[in-house]
Amino acid sequence: MAVDLLQVGRSGLSVAKKQLSTTSHNIANSNTEGYSRQRVHTEASRPIGEGNYVLGTGADVKNVKRVHDEHVEKRIHQAVTQHNFNEERSFQLSQVEDIFNEVHSDGLNKLMNRFFNSFRELANQPENETVRSIVRENARLVVNDFKRMRSTLQDLRENINSKMKATVEDINTMLHHVRGLNQKIAELEAIAHETGDLRDQRDKVVLELSELMDIQTYADERNRFVINATNVGSLVVGGEISELKHGTINTNTEDIGHYEIFFKNRSVGPVSPKLKSGKLGAILETRNNEIKRLEDHLDRVAFELTHSVNAIHRRGYINVPLEVDENGRVLDRGIAAERKITGIDFFKEPLDLHRAAEYLDLSEDVKKDVNNIVTGLEPNKPGDNRISIAISKLQHEKVLHDGTTTFEEGYLNSVGEIALVTSKTKIDKEQSLGILSQAKTVKERISGVSIDEETANLVKFQHAYDASAKVIKTADEMFKTVLDIKR
Repeated sequence: MAVDLLQVGRSGLSVAKKQLSTTSHNIANSNTEGYSRQRVHTEASRPIGEGNYVLGTGADVKNVKRVHDEHVEKRIHQAVTQHNFNEERSFQLSQVEDIFNEVHSDGLNKLMNRFFNSFRELANQPENETVRSIVRENARLVVNDFKRMRSTLQDLRENINSKMKATVEDINTMLHHVRGLNQKIAELEAIAHETGDLRDQRDKVVLELSELMDIQTYADERNRFVINATNVGSLVVGGEISELKHGTINTNTEDIGHYEIFFKNRSVGPVSPKLKSGKLGAILETRNNEIKRLEDHLDRVAFELTHSVNAIHRRGYINVPLEVDENGRVLDRGIAAERKITGIDFFKEPLDLHRAAEYLDLSEDVKKDVNNIVTGLEPNKPGDNRISIAISKLQHEKVLHDGTTTFEEGYLNSVGEIALVTSKTKIDKEQSLGILSQAKTVKERISGVSIDEETANLVKFQHAYDASAKVIKTADEMFKTVLDIKR
């Protein structure tokens, strides 16, 4: 019986030692990000029968498990995904909004109004060469601002594409990391070793991945850890991964910057249109919606401005004396034979609506000589200002969107839409941050390390260790007493 008592004491020592070791591990990782506290689960050893009695044989360590709640972890993943989507959207939209900010500078709307007003002033002084120079300079400012905004939007698009490429590389790195952890966890669990720390590492990688896209995790019927991207497909299944790649879907050099995300080893279409959340979803939505819409709007305004002004400008004659016949028709001699006197474009005609704002420019005739800016509808009429008046009236005519919107209304509507979306996204970001903070608080309450609790456990397990040692000492003394009796 003394031998049995020694075994009971040894089992108590072993259990208490494991509990002390695990508690010390918890304390050491109290400030480790993503660490889940661990608990030793014990069970009574198998009892033995002795006569009419069943005697206990001590305790065994059943396992060491981390304190973890899968549902809370999934809530955090969702909250992280949504908050990073709102945060990235807010950042990207703020950059877009800055392009159209006219608070501290003369934006396109002010410049276009100044351009039309200068034509109005030219109508009052059609023979004034200085006013013609002002018209040309104001037109050049309009052209430069169109180019500035179109170029800046293109830069944002290219930055997003670069960010997409870097993000895809980060995702692939994470997938490889998760695969390695899956394999290590499976190997250790097959020989009944502890994997709590490795699972924490895996959760941390998965959390980083959820910042980039909406994912779900679960164990399949073969107990393999699976990461599935919403609406896209599986990224990790146990020791297998599906890498992503970044590339263009066409070779059209005119469509600069249209890149998508694909599976590297699957012959399917781009998956990027299905990514609606996380940082990836945010930059894709900004690129495909706001940036695309603003690029199209600028191109439309530049295209319509060019054609509207040119259509009127071509009808007039330059303000120089011309030889005419008895019917008032210009004879093809003298100045008329040397230079263009009518049919002059004010702006360079764009070849296409696509990227019209980028290619917008003054015509070579207007660049070369301000006298090529037409004011009169008929030749040899120095005071004729009908062309200038007609062009100035374009400011308030409904030219855009099938004749339903003026230049100013169309521009302000687009800018207003960006402002509203940006404002809403900032509010969404604040709300999602609150939801994320709540989810983290719940997880910390469940899985976090409490120094006070662990210290109390340390004292408790130390006493248990001492008590088990006393059991062994007592058993040893009993055994010696029996031996002394026999002597």
